[in-house]
Formats: sequence, C-alpha cells, structure tokens
Amino acid sequence: MEQKTKENLKGFLLVAFGACCWGISGNVGQFLRTTRGFSMEWIVSCRLLVGGFLLLCYLAAKQKKQAFTIWQNKLFRISLPLFAIFGMLPAQYTYFVAIKHSNAATATVLQYTGPVLIVLYMALRQKKLPTKTECLAVVCALFGTFLLATHGNFHTLALSPQALFWGILSAFALAFYTIQPKKMLEHWDSTFVIGWGMFLAGIVLTPFYPLSHFTGTMDTTAIIAMLFILSFGTIFAFCCYLAGVAIVGATKGSLIACLEPLSATVVSIVWLKESFTYIDFIGFAFIIATIGMLSLPKK
Repeated sequence: MEQKTKENLKGFLLVAFGACCWGISGNVGQFLRTTRGFSMEWIVSCRLLVGGFLLLCYLAAKQKKQAFTIWQNKLFRISLPLFAIFGMLPAQYTYFVAIKHSNAATATVLQYTGPVLIVLYMALRQKKLPTKTECLAVVCALFGTFLLATHGNFHTLALSPQALFWGILSAFALAFYTIQPKKMLEHWDSTFVIGWGMFLAGIVLTPFYPLSHFTGTMDTTAIIAMLFILSFGTIFAFCCYLAGVAIVGATKGSLIACLEPLSATVVSIVWLKESFTYIDFIGFAFIIATIGMLSLPKK
C-alpha cells in the first residue's frame, strides 16, 4: 500500500510539473515579446523546429532505429503530416498569437474550451445527445467565455476581437489536435507522434518565419528564456506529463492538467504584473470547471 501511494504521488508530481511548465512557457513567450521585442511567430517556428528536432534526438538515443519505423506504415505516412500541418502547427501558432493579442493566462484559458468542442463533435459523430454533465460543461464553457469576452455586457468587448478570434481558434485547433491522431496513438507512443508532429510543423512554418529572420534583443536573459521554452516548456513538459499519466491514468491526469491555466494565471499576475477583474476570475473558474466535469468517470 505504501509503495502504491508513493507511485501515485510520483505520477501526480510528474503530471503537475508538466502542466505547470506548459502554463509558464506561455508567460515566458509573452515576456520575450514585451521586453525583448521577439516575434511570437518566430518563437513558434523555433519551438516547433528546434524542440521537435531535440525530441526526435532523444527518441533516437533511447529507441534507436525504432524512432523512424513509424514511416514504414502507409497510413501513418499520410496521417502524420496531416496531424503536423492541421493539428500541431495551428495548435501552437494560434495559442501564441492569442497571447500576442491578450496575455498568457487568457489565451491558455480560452484554449481550454477545446474539450467542450470535442464533446460536441463526438455527439454529432455518434448521433446521440451529450450527457447531462457534458451539457452542463458546455454551458459553463460558453458562459465563462462570454464573461471573459464581454465582462457581462452584451454591448462591449472586454477582449480585443483579435484576442477572442485567435483564442477560440486555438480551442478548435486543440480539438483537432486531440481527435485526429487517435489511430496513430493506438499503435505508437505519443512521444513519437508529438516529436515528428512538431518537427514537420516546424519545417512547414519555417519558410514563412525563418529562424534567420530574427527581430528583437538576444541577450543572456532572452537566451535563458528560449532555452526554458525549448526544454522545460516542450521536451520535459511532454515527457513528464505522459509519464505521469501512465501512472495515475487519463482521468486524474486531465484533472491535474487544470494546473496549466491556473499556473499561467498565477505567473501572469505575480511575474508579468497582469491585472484581472473579478469577472475575469469568474470566467476562468467556469472554463476550468469544465475540465473537471468532463474528466469525471462515467457510470
């Protein structure tokens, strides 16, 4: 029993660490844009290409030739590029552009309406109505987004139209990113899919935002910040999160993952001195609550 408790604690800490790293990395990107003049698009391009390459190097060192055998399957040779171009690339790009037009906390919370879109998609695909809990989650997500966007006033927008557009678009991208690779994940560890997805997405984005076309100030602090995004915000975050989920399970993992928007909000307030109204916090709470509802085990 004691051994099991220690193992569960280990799993919890791994998932929590990964989720917090994701939440913090958005703030680091915002910091680089506001204080060092970095282009968010350049950050995304660098994160995908370099982060994906480093993740593949890790896989190659750990799994050797097995890291490349995913390409031997004809179906995956098609579905993997589709995942990279229409899943990984828009999920990363829209998220960081949403940060550009708002802040890391708001962009992260808006992206977390994605699971509600998955619920609606599955209901349409399976031709059956959502459960009462799922319906309540949809209402909470819509109400939370409404509060963030308008602060309760139908006649005004508290968020800029661009922030709302890219934030909602990031939720759709997250939904596709989650649904599309299902068959691949049945045959391959998610680290393979994520590594190749990031690297291919980086190759596609690089011609539009080449790493050589850098704007901003690259000093010691900026280098440390980029290294954080590439290491803790990408490789370590994915690896720790997936290792933790393997221990605690998907349900608990999804609940613990709520630390991502929470950590993004706390860091935004403490470090970046972002100010939010009490209505913002209520909106955050409603959206984050949807994750808890959708993670509850069904009877």
